[in-house]
Amino acid sequence: MVIPLNVYFKVAVERLRKSGALNAYLGIDTNVFVDPALLRSTKIPEFRDVTNDFTEYFSPIIKLLKATKRIGDIAWETAERKLRFREEHGAALGYSSAGGSGRGIGEGLAELIVQRGKEIVDLGVDDPAIFEVIGLFQEGFGPDLLSDMAVSILKSRFFAYTERVVADLKLAPTKTFRLKGKEWTLPVHPDGKTPLILVPSEVLTPLPIALDRSEIAEVAQFNAEVRAAWNAIVAAAGKEKRDPSKAEIREMLLARPKNLVDLLAVYKKAARKGYDFARDTLGLFSWDYYGRAAAEKFPLKIAQVKPQTPAELMQVLNLIVAQFKKNIEDNKLYEVLYDEDGDPRREVFGQRLFYAIADSYCAANDVDLSREPNPGNGPVDFKLSVGYHGRVLVEIKKSTNPRLLHGFETQLGAYQKAEATERSLYLILRVSEGETGIKDVLALREEKLKKKLKVPDVVVIDARKKPSASKR
Repeated sequence: MVIPLNVYFKVAVERLRKSGALNAYLGIDTNVFVDPALLRSTKIPEFRDVTNDFTEYFSPIIKLLKATKRIGDIAWETAERKLRFREEHGAALGYSSAGGSGRGIGEGLAELIVQRGKEIVDLGVDDPAIFEVIGLFQEGFGPDLLSDMAVSILKSRFFAYTERVVADLKLAPTKTFRLKGKEWTLPVHPDGKTPLILVPSEVLTPLPIALDRSEIAEVAQFNAEVRAAWNAIVAAAGKEKRDPSKAEIREMLLARPKNLVDLLAVYKKAARKGYDFARDTLGLFSWDYYGRAAAEKFPLKIAQVKPQTPAELMQVLNLIVAQFKKNIEDNKLYEVLYDEDGDPRREVFGQRLFYAIADSYCAANDVDLSREPNPGNGPVDFKLSVGYHGRVLVEIKKSTNPRLLHGFETQLGAYQKAEATERSLYLILRVSEGETGIKDVLALREEKLKKKLKVPDVVVIDARKKPSASKR
């Protein structure tokens, strides 16, 4: 199940929040990441002078790259091994499997990073900070890996921080773990085996500064070559309706040593500010609050609390979907699907909003179902907990999603191959006036029905913003 840390630890949410630790949801992505730049500027005692830790770790790698004469020699291989990082399963940043983190940096990606590092060193740039910004121009290296790298290098500091918070709040369950010959009293991960590492909220951000492409624009303000090259790249990408590629950025930055030096200077001087969890403008956490509040304000009575067959399971789900639709269309819940500027929130917000509401209705009625959200973006999976096996996948898409029809086709194909005990619901949140995509989905469904094929149920929910009463 998906639960916040305060529930897992049975501690008041305000107490955990005041400690400064992130109240993550175990079992689902939160999409916030540890930012090395924020770690450098934090006043948290356990993280003072972390720049020294990063320098001490990466400086020997720089020396190895300078000593490398050919691909695969001893210096190259040693550098590559030091650039491998395991995924940090214990970091309490949410994620699937109740706390698992990113993919980790394995042999293949580490080899590519060594290659990029060697190219940079050969240009005469030997600042260890290059390994923090390398994700700007190296494919496959994203915020999850930068976060994993930072936590891995600073693991003893994260242990010290976690141990202090655990002691201050008297959190349980805990046990003793060892790291580098020292014993630490830390909370136990839900897997029962590994430590659960608490993370300070103030060092977290949806996009680390090192990977923010706006930094390139800052470089361009005083570097004429970067300015001209960046403008050309952006213009070319715009014509092709795509974002500039990392290969294009790499070619631009590695054209001259000055370009990289200027990038590092901008990165080090960049304004450092973590995500505002109180306002939560991206809706990374508020989906749970809004969903459960709506379920409490507009309760649903479910008579069939112990569904035993797929048909009974569908009866329960149809009730929940119908109430979700009513909450959006008639009870003004559509309002939370838009941010402060009136723009539709990301699709994953709507998906998780539905999960929170469905989970609340099941819990309030003691409905015997297993329900889990996809670890990332995707369907909510409902299963019968006892008796006859059965499951229903509920997938939610915004009407503006350019892959709306593709998503239905994908679900359609999987559904037609599924066992008879599986059902599928495709919910479309209409957030714009255009309805071409919706019509395409409904037309394809009708076409398949005429051929007597299994098709997912489709429910269209009108989530368009309504004019205020004074403007009607």
